[in-house]
Amino acid sequence: MPTVSAFLKKMERGIDRTRATHAGQPYATVRQSLVLALEEEGARPMVPQVVDELARQISEGSDH
Repeated sequence: MPTVSAFLKKMERGIDRTRATHAGQPYATVRQSLVLALEEEGARPMVPQVVDELARQISEGSDH
């Protein structure tokens, strides 16, 4: 479980960074920034469908 916990923390940091800087922006912009933030955090591997959904939520300004 420590590995999963560490991965989730990396994901959370990348998502939080993207939400703080890109909330409400166009989906394509948000998705590109989210992928970059997750890569910078070392949150790999990334499931494309999860990234798509997170980017959609951030683009719409939604927290959930």
